[in-house]
Amino acid sequence: MSDLNRVILTGRLTADPDLKYTQSGRAMLRFDVAINRRWVNPETSQTEEEVTFLPIVVWGKQAENCAAYLRKGRQVAVDGRIRVRSFTTQNGDRRRTTEIAAQSVHFLGGRPATAEGAAEPQPTGEGSDSHPDAPPDAPPEEEVPF
Repeated sequence: MSDLNRVILTGRLTADPDLKYTQSGRAMLRFDVAINRRWVNPETSQTEEEVTFLPIVVWGKQAENCAAYLRKGRQVAVDGRIRVRSFTTQNGDRRRTTEIAAQSVHFLGGRPATAEGAAEPQPTGEGSDSHPDAPPDAPPEEEVPF
């Protein structure tokens, strides 16, 4: 059996996304998602909550679509993989960071209203442009089933 690295999560953006372009002109978008987990403590019968913040990276046309429609507080569903990167800081220190490389981003929570009060058209956030590490013969992503 081969290894599997797949993450499906839903959460809310903690800030407006940050769209940048590589030197070759490829779009790259970064945003953080807050994921809430609630449970009842069996000892106290009190509801407790834990929040996890995860950085998301989106590439290509999908990054541009997300930049156009996503804003702080918007709920999204992300389907992707865990990626660990190493880098060297300006001081020469080696650092590691863990992020989610998104294969698809689905906009949840209804359509945002425009200034005139009408709902904006809402794309799914999917694009034909996937991350450069994705296999070229990978099948198109399916809708997240929730």
